Amino acid sequence: MAKGVLLVVCLLCSIAFARGQDIITRTDGVILKAKVLEVQPTIIRYRKFGSADSLIFRISPSDVQSIQMEDGTMRTFSTPVTQSAGKKGKEPRDYETDFKRNVLSIYPLDFIYSNLTLSYERISSSGKVGIKIPVTIGLGEIRDYYAYAFRENTRFGAGLEVNIYPEGQGSLRYFLTPALNYRSFDVPYFEPNSGRFEPYEERASMITLGFKGGAFVQWGKFFQMSMDVGVGYRTFFADLPENEGYYNLESRLYLPGNLHLGFRF
Repeated sequence: MAKGVLLVVCLLCSIAFARGQDIITRTDGVILKAKVLEVQPTIIRYRKFGSADSLIFRISPSDVQSIQMEDGTMRTFSTPVTQSAGKKGKEPRDYETDFKRNVLSIYPLDFIYSNLTLSYERISSSGKVGIKIPVTIGLGEIRDYYAYAFRENTRFGAGLEVNIYPEGQGSLRYFLTPALNYRSFDVPYFEPNSGRFEPYEERASMITLGFKGGAFVQWGKFFQMSMDVGVGYRTFFADLPENEGYYNLESRLYLPGNLHLGFRF
């Protein structure tokens, strides 16, 4: 009698625990405990079962074998891939929940001005926010024309950027970025000396504050490309002769933009 009562109690507890839980079985055999919110022909939206946050995840029906609803009904979507046919099935990519949180990027357009820019980004576990630190090193020789010295005569630069991903991570996502950057550079100028104009250089610096928007596309688990554009304000700090006109070194609004090639790990 006692064993029978214990069995009934265990059964009731298991039913109560599973209440409200849906079971998603992917085509690669992975089982997800979830709360299915919406099923459409092209997308399935769900939340992780028992999760404290309110993140909504998405998965393609082509990557789902079946869904067992909380009421016990079963929905079948596709047949699981087997190896018996002699062909290895393609592993589905789930970049929304299974993503690399570190991104090391290079800025190829900066090579135009003989600069090397690398950045490191650390993405939060939710995939919603990334803290990015870009570093720039000037590789070229000092040019004697000051108009774009802050680009062509760069010595060192660094910054702090916050990438906000409203839809989290995925194969194609957009992001918004407030950014603060610092750069030091050399400004060439000429001063009269004994009837001749002698060349001189002055170390200057620039601070920029901007807001950008962009998007990235991910290829495989490790590689991505992103682009961003925006608007910002840059301020220059330099002790230069007053008799020279440094129009391009005046503080003003500007339009930042760049291309990034990244490696995720």
